[in-house]
Amino acid sequence: MGDTMPVSNLTRCYEGVQRIYRNAVVRHVRLVLVKSYPDDHLERLRKPFQKEWADIKASAEERRKTGELAAQIVDEYDLLGVNHFFNLFDAHHDVICPADSGIDAAGLKARKQALLAWIKQIKNLRDPLSHPSEADFSYEDSFLILDCARRVLVQLDLPKEAEEIRQLAAELEGRPLYADSSHEPLDDSLPPRESIVVDFVGRQTELDALWRWFDDPLRKKYLLAGDGGKGKSALAYQFAVAVKYRAPEPYVIVLWLTAKRRRFAEGKAVAIDQAEFVNLEGALDILLQRFGFVEDLAHSVERKRARVLELANAFPALIVVDDVDSLQGAGEDAIEFFLDQLSTTKSKILFTSRRVLFGMANITLQVPGLGEKEAEEFISSRCALMKLDPDRIARHVREIIKTTEGSPLYMEDLLRLCFVLSPEEAIRAWKQKAGEEARRYALQREIDLLTSNAREALLAACIIPGPASFVEIREITGYSGDQLAAALGELQGLFLLPKPVLIEGEERYQVNTNTRLLVDELFRGTDNWRRLENARRSLRGDLPTAGNKQVQGLIRQAVLMVRQREQPEAELLLKNALEKYPSDPNLLAFLGWVYKASEPPRITDARATFRRAGELRCKNVEMYKHWARLEIEQREWTKAAEAAEQGLRWDTDNRELLYAAGYARSRLARELAGGLHPERARQECETAQKLLERAVKSPEKLQVGERRLSSDIYRALVLNCDALDDAGGVYKFFESWLAEHPDDENAWSEHQRLSEKYRFPVRRRQ
Repeated sequence: MGDTMPVSNLTRCYEGVQRIYRNAVVRHVRLVLVKSYPDDHLERLRKPFQKEWADIKASAEERRKTGELAAQIVDEYDLLGVNHFFNLFDAHHDVICPADSGIDAAGLKARKQALLAWIKQIKNLRDPLSHPSEADFSYEDSFLILDCARRVLVQLDLPKEAEEIRQLAAELEGRPLYADSSHEPLDDSLPPRESIVVDFVGRQTELDALWRWFDDPLRKKYLLAGDGGKGKSALAYQFAVAVKYRAPEPYVIVLWLTAKRRRFAEGKAVAIDQAEFVNLEGALDILLQRFGFVEDLAHSVERKRARVLELANAFPALIVVDDVDSLQGAGEDAIEFFLDQLSTTKSKILFTSRRVLFGMANITLQVPGLGEKEAEEFISSRCALMKLDPDRIARHVREIIKTTEGSPLYMEDLLRLCFVLSPEEAIRAWKQKAGEEARRYALQREIDLLTSNAREALLAACIIPGPASFVEIREITGYSGDQLAAALGELQGLFLLPKPVLIEGEERYQVNTNTRLLVDELFRGTDNWRRLENARRSLRGDLPTAGNKQVQGLIRQAVLMVRQREQPEAELLLKNALEKYPSDPNLLAFLGWVYKASEPPRITDARATFRRAGELRCKNVEMYKHWARLEIEQREWTKAAEAAEQGLRWDTDNRELLYAAGYARSRLARELAGGLHPERARQECETAQKLLERAVKSPEKLQVGERRLSSDIYRALVLNCDALDDAGGVYKFFESWLAEHPDDENAWSEHQRLSEKYRFPVRRRQ
């Protein structure tokens, strides 16, 4: 017999999720629903899916045709797939997972939240199982999906199937040396590896020192200090992952917080917009969220402080606080809390900082550049990662290490430059420019090789905060799918953009933070940057600031569907979402917007939906703008004014809403005057005047894109003063209108007409 073909992680995950987990859950759900609801169990089964059931049936039949599922359909329970479990468990949790005696309401709620989180993680990660690729699953992704499946089966009291999943997880390829198969890994809130370090190399001396600290029960805090670019965050991340998999008792979770508001760039601090917290209350909120106790977020700072200390004792954690020296001013109270209070609990705290914090000199590990042997390993790993020919730089390795002082950040940038220029030219240019200037030069040379499409795709990916999806980059750049795919492939070829990773069920591109900062420095303020940033703001303006991330994600999908002229699909998506989140004002607001954007616009549906969102105190000001514009287009002046004035409750100085309300009141007054209601007409004019005067803004304070609005406001003011027979007001606002907008044809046309009526001097165009 020949050698046995090795089994891939992808195959093990497929076996675990599709064959064991899915089938076991379906059997369990069938059993408990039939037992609990003998007369209407099928109706209960269908209820969480409503109109989707026909599609679910068609999808299940398709999966059997393709061989993904082998068992024939016996009853409607066999229609269920892994992607349906979240809605099912959310609706029927108390029946599917009955509470043990002794568990209080808070405990039951926490158990449900944990179970739904595991099910969601499986749903998000399972998608690639249906789309096999050449690359195998990584150990971390494979373990995560199987471990979540095992945890769900344990909750359902299905030990046999849970053990089968555990055995599959134990057989996964690529297990890190620090992963102990006899222990269940700790829960964690670690960021994606790609955002911190792609391929960690070396640092065994530093890792050993960290383990000595961690194993000492009396030392609760420790600091990694060193210059920017030396790899402090990467070292902390690698250690945190090791703690997660080794799972030493009594620790139950690994938490990661970042105070980064800036990144080192050769003595200069560069701002970024992704800091998780900047003061004590922000730090407490993040910790409460990481521990899973979001219900405590509404309390006072002191109650939140006490709660976090209680949780840090009840659930011992390794807490990593990255870039703690970014906290200044209001952030000093957060540093004091970490050092003096949180460090007295059963949890341990690891800090990273560019400087040694006061009073921590004896518990600080200075992180130097890589030693020669480790630096050579690092260079070799980066050549493999970036698919660079190592022979090209073989004679220059030691000089590269010496020139960059072993800094991983600098070595990576210089390596890339060596494949744009000759190694000799690259090293010489680096020495001449040094530090940040050299890194900018290296990136600029790479960008010079890009096509214009690839260059704009890179800018768009860097402008979007956090990992960017293909759809978001496409919407900002305006490229077709084929154009963008080619551009992203070009960026990946130069290692300016990594391959996408699956985040919450969607493939996203995580630009290296240092690349993002350099791109920002090089291009911020250019015409291309401003154009793409304005496009991003326009897209972001259609999204709410709601706290529910699931609602935000659904709305984002609907907005993008409408932009692709897929209004029916967007409507169905939001209606289904409203079944899960009934009366959510943000979902209603955007459903109204979808009706308004339909072709032709569905006026009655949009108006009713906007009104309902307003009744539910929707705080999304953009909704009120859309609503008011809809009513103005229909010449429904009273309704337009009321819509705009409702929005002004949430943003009292919003110029667009002030203009819409004032313009509508002014137009209503004209109709009332024509209908022989002079007193009411004058009241409306006076109300309009107050609103429009509030909307006036000094020309030096106008933002880009506000000049058209400013001109419209002056025109409305002039015409409203004319309706009030206020000659002084007409003249006053004409002066400002013509002075600030000398090229406005409307201004000169109205000036010629009204100057004759009020007999004031006619101005001549320059």
